[in-house]
Amino acid sequence: MLRLARFLFAPLLLIVTLLSVLALTSRPTAPPLVLSTLGDQPLVIAHRGGRGLWPENSLFAFERASALGVDMLEMDLQLSSDGELVVIHDTSLERTTNGEGPVATRSLDQLQALDAGYRWTADGGESYPYRGQGIRIPSLAEVLERLPDIPKVIEIKVPDVGMEAQLCAVLSANDQRERVIVGSFYERSLQLFREQCPGVATSAGPTSVRMLVALNWLGLGSLLSPSYQALQIPEQHSGLRIASAALLQTAQARGLNVQLWTINEQPAMRRLLDLGAQGLITDYPDRALQLLGRSTRISALSD
Repeated sequence: MLRLARFLFAPLLLIVTLLSVLALTSRPTAPPLVLSTLGDQPLVIAHRGGRGLWPENSLFAFERASALGVDMLEMDLQLSSDGELVVIHDTSLERTTNGEGPVATRSLDQLQALDAGYRWTADGGESYPYRGQGIRIPSLAEVLERLPDIPKVIEIKVPDVGMEAQLCAVLSANDQRERVIVGSFYERSLQLFREQCPGVATSAGPTSVRMLVALNWLGLGSLLSPSYQALQIPEQHSGLRIASAALLQTAQARGLNVQLWTINEQPAMRRLLDLGAQGLITDYPDRALQLLGRSTRISALSD
């Protein structure tokens, strides 16, 4: 028994020492400048510009959502064959446009010749009100130039194609480094972007989310020193509940702004806000604004 105790003592001492060092050196992240002007009210973030209301990831959607009064616009990045950052979610064209095939095989001009409102319908295919209305796939530069003032959430959709450096260059050229949060489901893309574009706010990647969940479950969330500023998570994933009151409290104590996706029904919005969510990423930003008692500026959309 004494031999076993001696055997266990060294690793236990090492673990205690490491935890003590982490406790002494851990620091919460600083609030990002992109959120500093938005106050403490819950944020309404238009997912793909509000894809439940109009054709997603289009200038039309972003302008309408901005006029509606949302706090932030969320959008997705792919790369064209001639190396332009384009705003579209899928790697292929069929779901949202009248084109076919991979986005990456078309030039910017070819992509912008397509009808990006072609597939949008609000009634299960009975009507397609935005066909032939001149809605097209925008470049990121166009979005930043047209809507410089509204904060944005930008997701890198494709790893290992050099998008990180290009994104940093476009943000810098358009004076947008303090107006965005950059996210990705690819941890290596986020790390590369942070290295190449220091000071620009980012959200947690999947590995970082798992680490936070695990530390919180062990009661060690206070040891986390985040390299990111926003936690963007679903309420559930693969049948497991991710968003709990304890996790949100831990995240906020570490300086993170917690935003839940993709929340489309008002009862769920209310439940998550009561839980402590600081932002709602939604296809229906009008519903979130209504729930929060904020004007939806409908008159601004009448022209």
